[in-house]
Amino acid sequence: MTMATSLPAPARHLAWHKAMALLLCLQLLWPATVVAEPARLRIAQTEGMGYPLLTLNGPSEVSGGFLKELGDRVAELLGTQAEHIVYSRRRVEQAVLGGSADMLCYSSPLWVKNVDEHWTIALLPQIERVVVPAASSLVYGGPEDLAGMRIAVMLGYNFPALQPLFDSGRATRVNETRVDLLFRQLELGIADAMIVSEAEIEGYFKTRPAERERYKVSSKAYSSVDTRCLVSPQSNWALTAIDRALLTMLKSGEIARMAQRYGMSMR
Repeated sequence: MTMATSLPAPARHLAWHKAMALLLCLQLLWPATVVAEPARLRIAQTEGMGYPLLTLNGPSEVSGGFLKELGDRVAELLGTQAEHIVYSRRRVEQAVLGGSADMLCYSSPLWVKNVDEHWTIALLPQIERVVVPAASSLVYGGPEDLAGMRIAVMLGYNFPALQPLFDSGRATRVNETRVDLLFRQLELGIADAMIVSEAEIEGYFKTRPAERERYKVSSKAYSSVDTRCLVSPQSNWALTAIDRALLTMLKSGEIARMAQRYGMSMR
């Protein structure tokens, strides 16, 4: 039987150091494993929207509002963070469809031409009402009641029921870019009536309670439309995943509670 010969201690130490050096070289040469963070959920927000839907610091920093909170929560359920990007009303849908943003909420297929797909489940209604000065004799019952009037509306928004009046010259469209400027048009007598969402009307009065008595808000709605989120066909986030997040929030009552905090209606 042949006995294995043991290396002398100095040789063993040299071999160990060589092995450690080789292992260190391999570690340096081996590419480090990088765990990529999930893509952010880029949420398009519309410039000029008023409280409670959106609050801006300056022209492009989204600081609060229902739509910010909604977007932040959807992103959380997807395991990522939200990035809010402000676009003009004329550019916002194209930004989503072109892939510059992933999602636009508080919108509707009725408002975006030729886009029947890429929509989430319905979330909550947008209810629009007619506002006139308190001294006005108008009792709004339908679009024809606005014939002969100058009507202040948000630039870039569509009003199909009024378009025949605008096209025929039987009513005049007065465009503005912010809700407070719509009220300003009434105050200065530049417009006879204005149309804007119930949520933004109440948001305006909440921050200016003394103004409420100066205006009348129609009890009859001009329109009521179920709003949804438009998801970009080029997004890293699948429509089905966003739908699941929204459905979770709806079933748990989270969206209803959120809307209630902002004084918005779910009816």
